[in-house]
Amino acid sequence: MKVLPLTIGVHLREENWDKIDDSFYFCPSPTCDVVYFSTRTGIYFRTSDLRTRVGIKETSPPSPLCYCSRVTREMLVHLIIEQRCCTTLEEVQELTGAGKGRWCLTTNPSGRCCEWYLKDIIQGYLIRAGVREQARGAQVSSPEPEKKKLVLRITGMSCRGCADVVKGILEAAGAENVRVSFEDGRAEMLIPAIMDESTFIKALEDADYGAELLTSAP
Repeated sequence: MKVLPLTIGVHLREENWDKIDDSFYFCPSPTCDVVYFSTRTGIYFRTSDLRTRVGIKETSPPSPLCYCSRVTREMLVHLIIEQRCCTTLEEVQELTGAGKGRWCLTTNPSGRCCEWYLKDIIQGYLIRAGVREQARGAQVSSPEPEKKKLVLRITGMSCRGCADVVKGILEAAGAENVRVSFEDGRAEMLIPAIMDESTFIKALEDADYGAELLTSAP
């Protein structure tokens, strides 16, 4: 997974900041202690080089999963398996706020929303708690949501690095296939049809960028 220097700088220990550039990737393997690596420079940063615990790679508590909402693996085990608080993925997310954050670009070491691993973890705990049918039903019956194309005019970008940051913000807010042009000051993306365009405009404004709706269509 490609990762931005902004994300790396938040989580890496200060003594390694001078080694950060735009060539790094995030390793998503739970069994590998490498977190960031660059095939261009040959530099690898492991879990011991970070000041943030990478939850999907941790074998001892606490194991953070959703960094924006401060949800750990241990919290989910307590709520789902021990307290049997919920029977569906949606109920767990509503109760904990997991997967509904807005600052994943900087809070999560992967620079992405935790949903790419969180849903499978929650489904596994629901099955262990004995609500196998509900968990399976949520996994099987949820159709792929309809998408629509969204085009925004972006202001406040001062360099091509800003375009990468804008792309990360939009992806963290729920957009897919994001393309940001620094030269044209535009961002094109696909978003779930049920989502309001204002969600993405506000996410950019909260990061001190300006955004104006140009096109929104199926």
